[in-house]
Amino acid sequence: MNVLWALPPAEKLFPDTARGFLAVRDVSELREHFDQTQIGQLVKDPALRPFIEDIRLQIRRRLVGAQQELGISLEDVAQLASGEVAVGLVFAENAERPVLAALACIKGKEKESQELFDRIGEEMKKQKATVTKTSVAGKEVWAIKLAEDAESGRSREFFHYRDDEVILATSNKDVLRFMLEQLQAPGKGSLADVPAYQEIMKRCQQDAGENQPHIRWFIEPFEYTAAIRATIPPEQRRRQRQLAEALKKAGFSVLQGIGGTVSFASEGFELVHRTFVYAPGPFEKSAKILSFPNNTDFTPPSFIPRDLATLSIGYCNILQGFDSIGPLFDETVGEGEEGVWEDVLASLKEDPNGPQIDLRNEFFAHFGEKVSIVSAYQLPITTTSERMLIAINVKDEKAAAQGLDKMFQYEERFRKREYKGHTIWEGLPEEKPKVPKVELGGIPGVKGEEVAEEASEPLFPNASLTVDRGYLLIASHYDYLTQILDLEDERESIKRNPAFLEVMEAIEKAGGKTACWRFFSMTDEEYRASYELIRQGKMPESETMLGRLLNAILAPPEKGVTRKQRIDGSKLPDYEIVRRHLGPAGFFAVSEDQGWFLKGFTLPKK
Repeated sequence: MNVLWALPPAEKLFPDTARGFLAVRDVSELREHFDQTQIGQLVKDPALRPFIEDIRLQIRRRLVGAQQELGISLEDVAQLASGEVAVGLVFAENAERPVLAALACIKGKEKESQELFDRIGEEMKKQKATVTKTSVAGKEVWAIKLAEDAESGRSREFFHYRDDEVILATSNKDVLRFMLEQLQAPGKGSLADVPAYQEIMKRCQQDAGENQPHIRWFIEPFEYTAAIRATIPPEQRRRQRQLAEALKKAGFSVLQGIGGTVSFASEGFELVHRTFVYAPGPFEKSAKILSFPNNTDFTPPSFIPRDLATLSIGYCNILQGFDSIGPLFDETVGEGEEGVWEDVLASLKEDPNGPQIDLRNEFFAHFGEKVSIVSAYQLPITTTSERMLIAINVKDEKAAAQGLDKMFQYEERFRKREYKGHTIWEGLPEEKPKVPKVELGGIPGVKGEEVAEEASEPLFPNASLTVDRGYLLIASHYDYLTQILDLEDERESIKRNPAFLEVMEAIEKAGGKTACWRFFSMTDEEYRASYELIRQGKMPESETMLGRLLNAILAPPEKGVTRKQRIDGSKLPDYEIVRRHLGPAGFFAVSEDQGWFLKGFTLPKK
C-alpha cells in the first residue's frame, strides 16, 4: 500500500476535543537516550532485574484497560513503533464516554504490523467478535465488534487502520474519520489549534531553543476530569461534578491547560523537563489565591539542616490568599451558600466559648511571603520515619506568636509545651480515620477501585507549631521541631551542603535567577524511605506522604482493610546499589503574564 503523504505531527491528527495527550517523538531515540542515563544503567543492573520484571508485570496489569478501549495494547503499539507514538483521551461535551485513541509510526515495520493485525484478528474471533472491513474517509479500516457484556450491557467496538507508515486505533469511528482526514489533508479543528496547547508548547520550545524534546504532554484540567467522571458509576458522579462546578464558580476555570516536555540525557542533564500552566486570567474570586510573586532571594533560613531529602523555597502572597478564600469555602464547604466563610470568621472572633481571635488581623496579617518546606527521614527507616517542616516568614514575630497562642488555647487536640524558652503547640495523637479512596478506575486504560466517601487524613496528624527566628514553624512531629530549634551551627545547615549549592547554581544558569519558587532534592535520600518500605513489604502501612497517596489510590474497596503490597520488595538489592545512580535534582517556577513556567532537571551522580 503506497502512501502519498508525510505524517503530520501527532497533535495535528487528534481532534480539539482531546482532553489529555501524550506523544513520544521517536521511540527508538527515547530508548537510546534513556539508556544513557544513570537510571537507565540502573534498570539494566542484574541485581535489580527481578524487581524490574515485577514492575513491568504490574504496569501491564494496570494498563490492561487500554486494550479493552483500543482492541490493541499500548505495549504492542510501542514495541512496533519506529518513530512517533501518541495516545489521546477524546471527550466531547455531549458524549456518553471518553474515547481513547492511539497512533504509531511504523515505517519499515510493515511485516511486523501485518503480523500484529493478523494476531489481533484471531484473538478477537476467539472472543466471538465480528471482524469486518469497512470504509472510513475513503480508507479501508478493520471494524471489530465484541459481543455485548452481560454485566454492563455495553458492546465494545474498535476501529483499526494500517498502512505502510502508520497505525491508528480507537473505539470511535468519528474520531478515526477525523484522524484519517487529517492524514490526507490537515485542516483546522485539531489539538494543535487549541490555544492552551499552542501557548504551552510555544513557551516550552522558547526555553528549549533548538533542542527537541523526547516527550510532549497536555491536559485540559476541567475537561479531563469531566471525561474521567463520565466513566464512573452514575451514583458517584454527582459529588465529583459538584466539586468541579464549585471550583469553576470560585474562579479556578482560569486554569485552562497544563502541559510540557521531557527529555533524557539532554542539555547536560540526566533528565530535563519543562512545564507551563496556562492561566491567562483575569484572576477572580478565589483564584487570587494563586499569587506567587517572583523574587531573587532564595537564601535558606539558618535553621534548615544540612541533612535532608528535599527543600523548596518560594514566595506566596499569603494575606491575599486568606482574603480570597471565601468564594472557595462557600462553594465547597458551604455548598454554594454565600457568606459561610464570613460566618466562620465572625464565630472565631465573637463566640464567647471560642478563641475570640480576629484571624486575619491578629494572625495572617503578620505573615510575610517567603515559605520554605523541608522533608527528611529518620534512620532506620520505618513506616513513621518521614519528617516535614513548613517555615513561613513573619513580619512581626511577637504578634505572630501571640496570635498562635490565642488560636490554639481552646484546641483540645493540642497541648502547650515549653522547650528552651520556646512555646510549642503540640498536636496529640488521635484515632486514625479510615484511609480515603480515590477513583482511578475511570481512566481508560488504567484499572482502579471504587470510590468511598470517607474523611481524609490531615496533612500532619501530629503537627507541632512555634514562632522562632522570624518564622512560623509547622513541623510534622514534635521531635523534629526541637531538632530544628537546636540547630545553631552553620556548618550543620543546608548552606554547607555541596549538592544544594550545585543545584542552586544550575538553576540560575538554567534561567531561574528570578523565580517564584525553587526546589532541591537529594534524590538518593528522597527515595530511600519508599525503597526500604517496599523492600520490607510495609509500603501499605507507611505514614509518609507518598505512602498515604498510594494508599488513597490503591486501597481495597473494603472499609478499614489495609491494601496488599503489589510489588515483591524481597527482590530488591541493598539500597547502596541503587543510590549511586541517583544524582541531585531541582526545578524552578516563574510567574508570567499567562501563567507559570516550570523547568526542572536531574544532575548526574558524582
